[in-house]
Amino acid sequence: MEAGYQVSKKTAQICKEEGARSGVPSAPPPELPGPPRRLALGHVRTLRTGVGDFVSGRDTDTVGESVPGSGSEPGGGRGGRGEGRRETGRTAERTPRPRREEVHKVSALSARGRLQGRPVLLLLPLLGPLGPCSPGTPAAAAPADDAAELEFFTERPLHLVSPAFLSFTIDANLATDPRFFTFLGSSKLRTLARGLAPAYLRFGGNKGDFLIFDPKKEPAFEERSYWLSQGNQDICKSGSIPSDVEEKLRLEWPFQEQVLLREQYQKKFTNSTYSKHSVDMLYTFASCSGLNLIFGLNALLRTTDMHWDSSNAQLLLDYCSSKNYNISWELGNEPNSFQRKAGIFINGRQLGEDFIEFRKLLGKSAFKNAKLYGPDIGQPRRNTVKMLKSFLKAGGEVIDSVTWHHYYVNGRIATKEDFLNPDILDTFISSVQKTLRIVEKIRPLKKVWLGETSSAFGGGAPFLSNTFAAGFMWLDKLGLSARMGIEVVMRQVLFGAGNYHLVDGNFEPLPDYWLSLLFKKLVGNKVLMASVKGPDRSKLRVYLHCTNTKHPRYKEGDLTLYALNLHNVTKHLELPHDLFNKQVDKYLIKPSGPDGLLSKSVQLNDQILKMVDEQTLPALTEKPLHPGSSLGMPPFSYGFFVIRNAKVAACI
Repeated sequence: MEAGYQVSKKTAQICKEEGARSGVPSAPPPELPGPPRRLALGHVRTLRTGVGDFVSGRDTDTVGESVPGSGSEPGGGRGGRGEGRRETGRTAERTPRPRREEVHKVSALSARGRLQGRPVLLLLPLLGPLGPCSPGTPAAAAPADDAAELEFFTERPLHLVSPAFLSFTIDANLATDPRFFTFLGSSKLRTLARGLAPAYLRFGGNKGDFLIFDPKKEPAFEERSYWLSQGNQDICKSGSIPSDVEEKLRLEWPFQEQVLLREQYQKKFTNSTYSKHSVDMLYTFASCSGLNLIFGLNALLRTTDMHWDSSNAQLLLDYCSSKNYNISWELGNEPNSFQRKAGIFINGRQLGEDFIEFRKLLGKSAFKNAKLYGPDIGQPRRNTVKMLKSFLKAGGEVIDSVTWHHYYVNGRIATKEDFLNPDILDTFISSVQKTLRIVEKIRPLKKVWLGETSSAFGGGAPFLSNTFAAGFMWLDKLGLSARMGIEVVMRQVLFGAGNYHLVDGNFEPLPDYWLSLLFKKLVGNKVLMASVKGPDRSKLRVYLHCTNTKHPRYKEGDLTLYALNLHNVTKHLELPHDLFNKQVDKYLIKPSGPDGLLSKSVQLNDQILKMVDEQTLPALTEKPLHPGSSLGMPPFSYGFFVIRNAKVAACI
């Protein structure tokens, strides 16, 4: 069959090159009986977002693959716990077949069970010794069941995302007790944040609508100790937090974390004040880490006629202007839930008018050219959709990007199986589609951002959102967001209370931090299209970008493929025919230690990732693959593959 024929033909070329390098001529593979038969090649199945964007279509995979150690099937079908299960987003619309020159067709590389009607076992004597370049031996190929053929659409980019596409947040609840703002002086935390630059740092969240700026408030002892220890040095090159202060804060942090989580769960928030010293700490952290600060203001401060009271915002703008701070702004967090959080109902029209008032306020200050983002609304369900529509009609003109929030599941009841369930991952598609349609209809020129997002709401899922398993949701969300046209994705949170942080309470990076760091280093802002042929596309999920050319090893024209394997068997990705012989660098991420998928430690190409010291991140070392190799993905793993010297026109 053609599979065996193609393998032999490609192997002959590889072996010929190897023989030339070694000076030893290689014998050609044996001629296979019968002429090769053409394969029927399909086209990329896609979903439409409603605004002309391409999204991978998903086929339902066969049920019956269990999660290691769980004793159950991942997912367990539709419905069930968590908000994310209510929308499946599974309706696919076929699009016309791309032109032949736009799609790299895929060669079948796997040896099938029979060759022209002859059992493989009867052909073994013809194959000779087992070695890919042994005389008369075709290259070893993955079993047919484990091979996955890829198609790439690389004629032109689908989208251009922001260089700060992967960004992150610090929750406003850190300001509940300003002493803990001192954590932002940690040189280790700044090193970790700097590794993810360029990025936006959003300061916001539910607590943001209960924070009041008090310019006369004295700094906490810990804040004062930090600033005194810096002297007149360059603040970005100076020392870290005084050791005794840091030790004291770390001992107290677990108790403060419980206070913050209790307030979050009960939705019973009280007002807190923050000082100019806290603002200085936050801005210095962002500036020294190469981040652009977005500050969320309190939208619940209201006049008697329910208009926004901007007087406290004016005090903060005056102070930040006096310090020449460069800040972007938001107003309010999830206004669709104000009634539940504060007993105050504000409709979309009123919120739009509030944003117009805020834009006027900015225009009269040093921030007349500052960016304004909003409305930071929740997931697009009925009442939220109504609010978003009326907001965009009333005040959408004054914002620079439309922001909304997304979480897959309820952190209090989420399971490991939820994190590995492709049906739950696919619920994100319908949420994006709804949001994009609304914006396209009312404010078609506005960019759309995920202003806050993670795996599970309510602070994350304990023992899940901070483990290797969370990476499947995170990487898939990044891939789908880019493919569908979301310009920026802000991860909740870099550091703070809960379980979905990137960095733990000891400033040790967690699995999603390392995943984010690799994404930043390898993935460029030009978004292309990749898909898996056949029924694997639900549990074997692939995404394609031009490579980040700021990486010293790579250049224009290179491709970065990133993939998730949700199967409990190894899968072998097979590149399109014209890329088959290209050099590929593998960056495979697997859990480290006995906890498996629930590990808080990861390996990159079998090397455990950890910081070298407080100011040095480790090298992210690639594993070069032999040209012509399939790209192996072990069970429940994810990773990146950089295809070098691909010379893709869209990436040049």
